[in-house]
Amino acid sequence: MEHYVIKKKNKNRKLNKFDFDETGYVFKPNIKSPNLIKITSLSITNLEITNSILIKKLDKSFRKLAAIILSVLNDEEATSGDATIALNELAKEKGIITRKYREYLKKEEQEKYLKRLKVLEKEVKEKLVTLKLEEEKVYEEELEKGHSR
Repeated sequence: MEHYVIKKKNKNRKLNKFDFDETGYVFKPNIKSPNLIKITSLSITNLEITNSILIKKLDKSFRKLAAIILSVLNDEEATSGDATIALNELAKEKGIITRKYREYLKKEEQEKYLKRLKVLEKEVKEKLVTLKLEEEKVYEEELEKGHSR
């Protein structure tokens, strides 16, 4: 794999090729400007920079996840399937934080996000229990009336 570094001195830019053995957090930046160099992947070895990038990434995914969960919690017509999907997304996010980002994210940040996820998980589980009880009640009423399948 070829590695390059761009050094900026005044207005001149210098492109150097080098190889390094350090491993770092590798990601694919989303740069859509046609005037810039096309970057397919970027490896960051500085833990401070990696931590700040991951915090931004986690904030964005947490906002999306919270929107999904709030829609399930606030929807009167939500089913237990919807709540189960939300729980699966929570588990997926937990796995990403604990496995993939463990060595790059600071311990305090990891704990902060895991606490947030735990609170959301508790709310979704409570909603799931109430939805299942309501679905059982409706099913039993249909059985009593003789209108079940």
